[in-house]
Amino acid sequence: MKHFIRIYKGVEHKVLGSEDDRKICDGCKTEFSQKNFHIASSKVKSKTQEMYKRLKNKCKNCENPLRSIRHNLEKHPTTPPKTNYCEHCGKTNTRIVLHHNHATGKFVRWACVNCNSRFVHDTLEEHIKDAERWYDVKVK
Repeated sequence: MKHFIRIYKGVEHKVLGSEDDRKICDGCKTEFSQKNFHIASSKVKSKTQEMYKRLKNKCKNCENPLRSIRHNLEKHPTTPPKTNYCEHCGKTNTRIVLHHNHATGKFVRWACVNCNSRFVHDTLEEHIKDAERWYDVKVK
């Protein structure tokens, strides 16, 4: 697999692509070099078990304010201690992350990565409104 090495916090990461790659940010729609994107999740090559990273879809300028909100919420005194299970589905053998409301910036609950990306609404009322719009029905 074509990759390059990027060093982050003293650790070498194999990143898919090449150092000359350019990418368009999903947030601001601006084209940047790969250096303007944070390293994201891993991909494992099945035969050799080598681990390769990919780049996030939003540039650092778009991503950093979101990171700041999450980090500040994790340290905020009103945020409950991190659980070892998902408060949506109850799974325990998974990575738990902070689920927060993007509109208000407030903590919602601790969730596994799957539930955090799956549940885009924070209240039952928001889910119902979305369902009414999606299915063109009125829920009583």
